[in-house]
Amino acid sequence: MPETIADACDFDLAYQATARDPRYAHFINIPERIIRCLDYFHLACNRIEVRQRLRAYYLFIGVVDDWIDRGELEIGKDILERFNDRIPCSADRTVGSRVSLVTEVLKQNISDDDYLAVVGRLHELYRAVVAERKDETITAYIEQRKVVGRLTAELSYVLIRSFVEGDGRDFGAFLKQVGVVGCLIDSVIDLRADTRLGLVSFKPTIGDFLKLLISTLREGLNVSMKHPALLGVFLEAVSDNVRDRFRAGPQPAPRFISSSGKEGVPSVV
Repeated sequence: MPETIADACDFDLAYQATARDPRYAHFINIPERIIRCLDYFHLACNRIEVRQRLRAYYLFIGVVDDWIDRGELEIGKDILERFNDRIPCSADRTVGSRVSLVTEVLKQNISDDDYLAVVGRLHELYRAVVAERKDETITAYIEQRKVVGRLTAELSYVLIRSFVEGDGRDFGAFLKQVGVVGCLIDSVIDLRADTRLGLVSFKPTIGDFLKLLISTLREGLNVSMKHPALLGVFLEAVSDNVRDRFRAGPQPAPRFISSSGKEGVPSVV
């Protein structure tokens, strides 16, 4: 077998293995739900292209998020550097790293016309994630989570808009609302674990958790009341998200953080 074909096979096998990892099951299921929402908005699309690009994007989000949650926040800078080069890296430099793998696949699934817009928004998203980790109150944290959710969803629309027929502005706005809800639900599920792992810069109280829960319910009900026909899709997504926590396996070990509000004394939660 020629070396170039073998490399391509190894690349594809490594990518498929990543996509089948149970911890990313929720992300892999998102594209089909977005397509169902496109149908609800009566927007025709090239389903094959939309599904492929969204799959590449959300698997990328899942893998990178996994690494950032391990305390590898600086990896975002390395990833963004890779987007500066439009030419794909060689397979032997990619298959050994899941982050490199999903990054290269995402690069291949960005249209030339949208490449600069996507990369620009990826930079915005990374800055938002970095800012989120520095929030020292639940109010600031909730608002920043909303920003992250909107940017994540907006990026998904930019990726597929060339393959959607008709005026998709209402759909784009809807996606951003759903992105906010999704990010807040993630926080409700993960806040306790994120605190224990040192991924937030404050120690949430019961009152903080209730404030987060109320904000999540308010945003979720707002979207559901506007689009009651999609309630089943929303509930399915929440259920899938919760199940992901049981499929993901052991969490990474806690790490030490410094809290500026406590004279810089490291603490572990």
